[in-house]
Amino acid sequence: MREVFIGREKELSDLNELYSQDKFQLFVLYGRRRVGKTTLLNEFCKDKDTIFYSAEQSNNKLNLEKFSSLVFNFYGENNLEPFSSWTNALSYIDDRQKGKKLVLVIDEFPYLVKKNKALLSELQHLIDHKLTNGNLFMILCGSYMGFMEKEVLGSKSPLFGRRTAQLHMKPFNYQTSSKFLEGFSDTEKLELYGAFGGTPLYLQQINADESFEENIKKSYLKVTSYLYEETLLLLRQEVQDPGAYSAIIEAIASGHTKANEISTKIGEDSAKCLKYIKTLCELGILHKETPFGEKESSRKTIYGISDFMFRFWYRYVFANRTLIETGAQQAVWAKRIEPDYNTYMGLIFEKVCTDYLCVKNANGELPILFTSVGRWWGTNPVTHGQEEIDLVANDGKDYIFGECKWRNEKLDLSVLRELKEKADIFCKNRSNTYYALFSKSGFTEAVINEAKSDRNIMLFDLNEIMNF
Repeated sequence: MREVFIGREKELSDLNELYSQDKFQLFVLYGRRRVGKTTLLNEFCKDKDTIFYSAEQSNNKLNLEKFSSLVFNFYGENNLEPFSSWTNALSYIDDRQKGKKLVLVIDEFPYLVKKNKALLSELQHLIDHKLTNGNLFMILCGSYMGFMEKEVLGSKSPLFGRRTAQLHMKPFNYQTSSKFLEGFSDTEKLELYGAFGGTPLYLQQINADESFEENIKKSYLKVTSYLYEETLLLLRQEVQDPGAYSAIIEAIASGHTKANEISTKIGEDSAKCLKYIKTLCELGILHKETPFGEKESSRKTIYGISDFMFRFWYRYVFANRTLIETGAQQAVWAKRIEPDYNTYMGLIFEKVCTDYLCVKNANGELPILFTSVGRWWGTNPVTHGQEEIDLVANDGKDYIFGECKWRNEKLDLSVLRELKEKADIFCKNRSNTYYALFSKSGFTEAVINEAKSDRNIMLFDLNEIMNF
């Protein structure tokens, strides 16, 4: 049986360090659904006195009644009337503890606040006048990131300044995801990462005894599989009009990445469409991207699918559901997925290479210590064609420009020459310039020799990216 708790050792250590301090704690944990928040909390709480309440999408009265029952059960009380308010409930816990340490987890916290707007102010008053003198370790957890950032952590929130620590829990990067993929080749690990993403629950669907092809067929092309309905179930759980949100994701997956393109594609008013897009960004499903060095308000802004599982599903499953449900799994694999997958992996590989470079940067292993990193796209003033640089990183006027190639042939000198030309289009006012070439299939002798004679050229093959 695969170990369930993988990859969150640092987060667990940080939580235990906070727990060891003899004082009141308000820890705010948030991150997109399925990312492993509850698993982390269960691991943290398993050897501690804990009241763990998962709020429901019902009204305030019913949530308070269920919370009351949980509290009374914890203290061995029977036949008591439910608490009349959250203030009374939390005051009761604090009084019963008499300074003794207790972990109190309120999961799905946004559900409570949406039904009781005064709860945040109640908590603020209670923390300031009572709880801060005790030893309660309170954890507020939520999946709606926009809500948690604004209503709980934001400067206008009643709870602003009350938190003692926080964690935005993100999906695993390719390195940690690879821990779930023992037994696969480096190429297969990245191909699986491109299809399942860095969400622990999705990675656990992978069978190490089967090929990449078989894992795709069983997880995505089988109507009874866990992931076959996952995207739509998640949307139904999070939003009121899942069809409209789904249409937006489908439009982006098919290459319509600008706001006006998306609204035209789905036939929706642009203002309403932008509102939906903002919600999907707050849920961690989409992300907003501007060319490196440009303002957030840039007219070149595009939107991408952050979650690789969503990206894969909308590219290969959504449009082929009729075929899949009529038993054409093999045909969908052979004619839709396999011939296109190297193209699909291009953007995944760019993300992997950026993550790799960020780790090298954090370790001080690059010629510059860059402070910004991203992609760039723009117009060539000579040809008037569109140009793109996969990776740009800088520290002042010192730059690293990168090209990432997920191809079955070795990267040749023409790629390096084109990268240098595009770097000059991007910016000519530079001090030190370095070029990073990333290749799935290695490099030609000419490229290797060029790198030997020019220390400003860095070469990274798949083996190095996966095993450093």
